[in-house]
Amino acid sequence: MKVELRPLLTELTFNNIMRMVSGKRYYCEDVTNDEEAKQFQEIIAEVFANTAVSNPVDFLPVLSWLDNGDLEKRVSKLGKRMDVFLQGLIEELRKNNNGSQSQNTMIDHLLSLQETQPEYYTDQIIKGLGIG
Repeated sequence: MKVELRPLLTELTFNNIMRMVSGKRYYCEDVTNDEEAKQFQEIIAEVFANTAVSNPVDFLPVLSWLDNGDLEKRVSKLGKRMDVFLQGLIEELRKNNNGSQSQNTMIDHLLSLQETQPEYYTDQIIKGLGIG
């Protein structure tokens, strides 16, 4: 009997990362928000699909004249989806923690820093740190 460990380890890794970043899990049977988990899983799958592809324009810049910007369009669209997803996470955590004790997550800590230094800890910075 063969057991595929790669998908299980991938799910475990992403669950651990997202628990530290946002306090949520997106890979398990008892996911609280199925639609949000599905959206996260689709974004991650698309990130891996696009990073596995090399862009010929990177090797031969003259090819950019041919207007084969399919990869650039897909990555731009993915970036917008990821931005919307992360902004939703930030807004949800901001709403849930308004006036209550925050959880011990990275976004919660950054939101508390945003209260003291709003000019530096913008939502854009928090989203960038959440991806990084």
